[in-house]
This record gives sequence, C-alpha cells and structure tokens, in this order.
Amino acid sequence: MHTDVYMSELKDRGYRATGKRRDILEYLLQHNRYISARELIEAMKEKYPTMSLETVYRNLRTMRDEGIIEESRFEDNESKYRIACQTSHHHHYICIACGNTMVIDHCPMPSVGSVPKGFVVLQHRFEVLGYCETCAPKTKAEGMVDEIAKV
Repeated sequence: MHTDVYMSELKDRGYRATGKRRDILEYLLQHNRYISARELIEAMKEKYPTMSLETVYRNLRTMRDEGIIEESRFEDNESKYRIACQTSHHHHYICIACGNTMVIDHCPMPSVGSVPKGFVVLQHRFEVLGYCETCAPKTKAEGMVDEIAKV
C-alpha cells in the first residue's frame, strides 16, 4: 500500500494526519524491515530536530494498535516495527542484526499439537530470530556468535 492509503485509514478512524506520522510511515514503507524507534529518530533528526522519542513511540503505538504496523521484540528486548504484511497468512524468519525478514513457507501451528483444555486460540504468530545470510558471517567474525545455531 501507499502512504496516502494508510494516512487516509488513520484519518477515517479519527487520527490527525500529521507530517511526522506521514514521514514515519514513509520511512517504514521505504525500508521494508524491522526498525527501532531510535533509528527513526536518527533518520528524521534533520527534518525534525526536536522530535522526542515519546512522539515516535506514540505514533508507533497508534499505528500498531490500528493494525498498520507490526511490533516485535528482539534479543536486546527493544521493540522494532515494520509495515504489517498484507498478504495471506504466513510467518517470518527475522534477522536480529539488520531487521530483514524472510517468509516461512508454511504455518508451523499444526506442529504445536493440541492446545490446553479450555484454551481458545484467537490468533498466533511465529517468528524465528537469527542471522540472515549476509549478517551471520559478520557476527561470527566479530565474536558475537561462537557457533551459528544448529536447528
């Protein structure tokens, strides 16, 4: 989707169409990977030198709550965000170094087996965190990973 479509959706739901919100959306759309709030601030500091981390988080929370973006936490426990997928049901491999994602070509939910008695599944999400082909050799060379995980 295009920025204008997302902005229109937010406006229809009662949110103001601010320049900062538009620029955050455009940045997420252009980069198509998981991005931290700190990266967003750094990318926008020239245009918005006084923009606070709280402003960024407030906009990210609004867009997350409205289903426009997805939030994930990585090993550093920092939330990162990306535009929500608009395609059919699927899951992701996520590189924790660069934020790039790759689609898991099947749904692992059937492998989970039976759910506990009385538990009603409303939705599910599988994310496999690790290092992509580009980042794995770098992290290993830097001593960040002694051995790439054997699965």
